[in-house]
Amino acid sequence: MKLTFIATTLGLLAAPALAEPSRADVVERSRVEVQPAGRAFTQLSIENPLGDIRVEGYDGSAIQIETHKHAPDDDTLDRLRVALVPSADGIVRITTSVDAGKELRPVARGAVRVDIVIRAPRKARVDAAVSSGKLEIENLDAGGELDSASGSISAKNVSGELMTHSLSGPTSLTQVFGSVDAATVSSDMDLDSINGEKLVASANKGRIAGRRVRSRDVELTTVDGKIVLEAETALHGHLVVSSLHGDIDVHLRRHGAINVRARGGKVDLGQPANLIEHTAGWTVATLGRSSDPMASVELMSKYGAVSLAVIQ
Repeated sequence: MKLTFIATTLGLLAAPALAEPSRADVVERSRVEVQPAGRAFTQLSIENPLGDIRVEGYDGSAIQIETHKHAPDDDTLDRLRVALVPSADGIVRITTSVDAGKELRPVARGAVRVDIVIRAPRKARVDAAVSSGKLEIENLDAGGELDSASGSISAKNVSGELMTHSLSGPTSLTQVFGSVDAATVSSDMDLDSINGEKLVASANKGRIAGRRVRSRDVELTTVDGKIVLEAETALHGHLVVSSLHGDIDVHLRRHGAINVRARGGKVDLGQPANLIEHTAGWTVATLGRSSDPMASVELMSKYGAVSLAVIQ
């Protein structure tokens, strides 16, 4: 394994940071390149509670890491650590921390910052976690798992299975070619151009907006938040959209027939349908010829309105 390391300490005005720190006036910028030792890198495991993470896939075999440290003075800057541990199994682990001890004065979380930008081989899986910083991945082919407390999560042009978890930071997933499992507690979620076998997305208190969704099996749920979805139904596909308090607005481009079950404070299927029935509060209908391959659609909101528009 070969390491290349460059580090500089500069004034803040002379070397702007990726994200403007609140009180820092000393910056250290470092670059490290890690070459594989025999076996290609297969996974990055990154934990950065002190700032942002950005991972960009590229066609090379090395991992290139750039760090930006911010602190109010040189002594505090020297206590910021970025640990890099490559292993023989192809996994690279990166963590950040602040040195602590009885003889060292406490450091307020808002007084320091470490931002990390990584260029990694496209085929490497990325598992990453932040606290309040931004978490971004782009141009990767092996999926990953992304976790955030209050920071935003963004993934673009990613293949493979992708999982995201957020407490209060917004989630944006664009051009994902694989199964998706995304969850947030109290923030909004935007989904654009999702293609895979399965899409599962949930929000406790937040809006879910989906565009150009082509997954075969789709399940979107909220407790207190509107769901807006524009999707294509797959033959024999299954789509479930449900909310407790939020409205549901679904636009479908159908291939073959659709069997629809809808329930809500108000239900509007948007066009004449065949075999309309009303059973135990459900509106059941078939759109298209019942002899065609059929997709299943289930829409429900206990207290909100449910609307469906179908485009052939």
